[in-house]
Amino acid sequence: MRRPIYLAVAIVLFVASVHSFNSSVQATETPRSAAAAPVGEGQGLFLIITDIHFHPFADPSLVEALASAPVEQWQSILSGSSQTGFAQYGTNTNYPLLQSALRAAQQVANSRGAPYDFVLKPGDYLSHRFNSEFERYVGGGEQALQDFVIKTMRFVSAMLEQTLQVPVYGALGNTDAICGNYMIAPDSAMLPAVGASWGVLADQPAALESFSIGGSYALPHPVVPDHTLIVLNNVFWSTRYVDRCGRHDVDPGMALMAWLEWQLYRARLSDRKVSLVMHIPPGIDAFHTSSSGGCQGDVTPFWHEVYAERFLDLVKSYRDILRDSYAGHMHMDDFRVLADDDGEALLMTHVTPAVSPIYRNNPAFATVRYDRTTGDLLDYATYYLTNLAGAGEGEEGNWALEYDFAAAYDFKAFDPASLQSLAEQIKSDESVRARYREFYAVETSAESSITDQNWRAFACAQTALTVESFEACYCDSGRPR
Repeated sequence: MRRPIYLAVAIVLFVASVHSFNSSVQATETPRSAAAAPVGEGQGLFLIITDIHFHPFADPSLVEALASAPVEQWQSILSGSSQTGFAQYGTNTNYPLLQSALRAAQQVANSRGAPYDFVLKPGDYLSHRFNSEFERYVGGGEQALQDFVIKTMRFVSAMLEQTLQVPVYGALGNTDAICGNYMIAPDSAMLPAVGASWGVLADQPAALESFSIGGSYALPHPVVPDHTLIVLNNVFWSTRYVDRCGRHDVDPGMALMAWLEWQLYRARLSDRKVSLVMHIPPGIDAFHTSSSGGCQGDVTPFWHEVYAERFLDLVKSYRDILRDSYAGHMHMDDFRVLADDDGEALLMTHVTPAVSPIYRNNPAFATVRYDRTTGDLLDYATYYLTNLAGAGEGEEGNWALEYDFAAAYDFKAFDPASLQSLAEQIKSDESVRARYREFYAVETSAESSITDQNWRAFACAQTALTVESFEACYCDSGRPR
């Protein structure tokens, strides 16, 4: 959808402040703006890249070599593949796509004249069906699988750190487990082995110990003073989580909730603000809910209600120190806003679209511009791959700015109140809704896309985060409006 006034403003900014992308990061044919807003004095930029779902089995001829080689040799092995095309819609991320995404992310920072201060990686390092494909191509039993999972996790982490050259704060996703999807075990052998390889944890004994037990940790913000990043392994809260390989006499979800409350309590005592990083966003799974009918008895929450309600209570109790939160998991571009009983917006969750195109979205990542002194968020921009079908097969990967939040939606701030206002506009203004729908699936007709029939489920899910409140928003006498 063309927005002439925004395009004109952005072109002026482009000419005055920003260099064009180089050959691998070009302008899209239908831009919302020619360039993201410039990074001003006292401001910084950070990257969010998520749901990579790296597929080490994409070239079966290399799998045995990968299994037998140390992870330090993986890049050399993968670079020798005869497969140069990017992973296509409906598949996990192969090496050419991963390499292109990371290079494009770095080139975005170069083009904006501001290196990233840090990177957030909200989970899902491993490909879907990882265990079954390992058994098909390698085999060798539980220990061999464990070794291969750890090496794959470490390889993706190393690619991020080596390419971007800044601290990377990673959260675990539902696929990131030895046992299987949604089956990460507390005290898993994967946790200390992977944690010790992450630069942000390597020299932080307390954070590494916490990660080694449950996959969560808290660290000082790398730039903003008196600010803490709390990274949660909130797969434990998922309605799909099964502790099949751990201890069945404990509740890791409630233990995580208690740990989070303690971290928030400590932060308040120290007059520190807090940002949260997690994999699975709070609230309702709008796609599955609308597919099943979506009213009484059919609403599908992402988290068990007991955790969702306790989390909302914590947000209300610690509203004075909670600043923002970040998630992935959905593979689409979306957001959530948590509010108090009077409807005042308290906390927003930015949901970044995936690098993996397995759900038929275009690969994407996001950058956030922020105040380096206060931590206030100012704007974000989403970048995506425009030519997935031909990329790597005679075409360079063409990554482009999809949209800049401030320009696309005409907001002066990127905060809970702005997103709450946007959510209301999506419900009431058809032109805003059309824009959101296009951005949601990153310019594709993804299988979980928003349609004329189901759009209200997605709109309600942005602010109605409990089953009861979602039903009140979405249902009328048991039927979708």
